[in-house]
Amino acid sequence: MRRLPDTIGRERSWKLVSTATGLLGTLVAKRHLRAAYSAVRKDTPSSAFDPTKARFSWPGALLWAVAAGIGLVMAKMVGDRVAAIGWELATGTAPPGIDEEPAGA
Repeated sequence: MRRLPDTIGRERSWKLVSTATGLLGTLVAKRHLRAAYSAVRKDTPSSAFDPTKARFSWPGALLWAVAAGIGLVMAKMVGDRVAAIGWELATGTAPPGIDEEPAGA
């Protein structure tokens, strides 16, 4: 029964670490997506996605929505992996709820 508080503490700590890295990854991804948009379109990102603006186009909005979705998923994957590596380096154990699998499986 003494291990229960330690387990709850590990789970809460892991949630805090993974949430913080996810937030940081999202902010970095947002900055990179805006920079990519500005480099390609030579315009501010907000002006192209406002349906009331004359420059709005559905194909352009759809293209950038797909690009943003891919970018944010990649940011989440990288953030989760960085959080897990940091946790393993700091504690010497796998994060709570993560099962160890052999490298070749």
